Amino acid sequence: MMLREATAADWPQIADFFLATPLQSGTSFVLDRRPDFGALPALRGQFRTFMVFQRQRLVGTATALWHVARDGPDTTTLGEVIDLRVAPCARGGRAISRLLHAVYAVFLAEHVDWIVCLIGKNNRAAIPTVAGRVGLPRLEFLEDFASVHFIAARIPRLFAASGVTVRAAEASDASVLTQLCAESCAMQRFAPSESLEWPHPTGRYRAWLAFKPDGTPSGALVMWDGEAVRRLRIVRYSAADLPLRIAVGVAARLRMANPLPAPNGIFGLWASSALVVRHDDGPTLHALLDAALAAAVAAGQNALQINLSAQDPLLRRLPPYPRSTYWSSLYGYQRNPCLNSHHPSRRHHADLARV
Repeated sequence: MMLREATAADWPQIADFFLATPLQSGTSFVLDRRPDFGALPALRGQFRTFMVFQRQRLVGTATALWHVARDGPDTTTLGEVIDLRVAPCARGGRAISRLLHAVYAVFLAEHVDWIVCLIGKNNRAAIPTVAGRVGLPRLEFLEDFASVHFIAARIPRLFAASGVTVRAAEASDASVLTQLCAESCAMQRFAPSESLEWPHPTGRYRAWLAFKPDGTPSGALVMWDGEAVRRLRIVRYSAADLPLRIAVGVAARLRMANPLPAPNGIFGLWASSALVVRHDDGPTLHALLDAALAAAVAAGQNALQINLSAQDPLLRRLPPYPRSTYWSSLYGYQRNPCLNSHHPSRRHHADLARV
């Protein structure tokens, strides 16, 4: 078994490997990162990717990503284990150990303060990754997160939120949007160290602002459109999805939603990078979601992914629209426990939009 570091010349091979390694969330899907596999982690910080080969065949990859994040009034250097994939033929062997030893060596060399890993809550195969058995120290559980996938649909006026005005954020709204996002980040450990730039130079973000009848800002929703760097391709729908697929088909014929893609087709998805609702106000949350769903339909998308901590009160205030929920767990290891954390909240930030 041979391990080596990847270069940009390896991106096509790794992208093809990802296409051949489906993920399961009921529905089976793959992440299409062609043509530039490294474009996605480059958006988040510095990174190094490793490849492991068995008899000259690529059987696994892992990436060490590191960047500065907030920790209360201070900053911390966060190391994230991402893009860990092992082919079925190499699972249970030395491949994952070789990859994680390489990733850990990077984190030591870069003097990161924390090592974190986000895994699917029901991903039993990932247990050795966080249990300290295969190359990393033992990672402790930090927090659960929900990725709630709403079918993009125009909400009938009968069910629409009232009493709140929502509009798309414009360039002149930069200060309001930045302030709202800062309020949210202040409550989250490992939140981005830099404020959201608006309008964002990549053009990949869409945002909506909510206002009370007196004009007071009451919330904001920021969605990331990652199609330029990552596309979700359906491999196979699960039997449990059949009722939802039928309902979406009916809605599509009524021009209230977009048809779901056939296998191998792209499932259009916008994912939330920030959701801020002052005072956890239900009508504000409802109105923001309605506006984003309508915009997603108009843009040809299939779903919105709303990412929330399991501790967030907004999770219980989401409207009862057609949806499915995928749970993830964040694990972490503090390399220097002598460093005192001054963060008053147990809430953590996880960039679920850009995984």
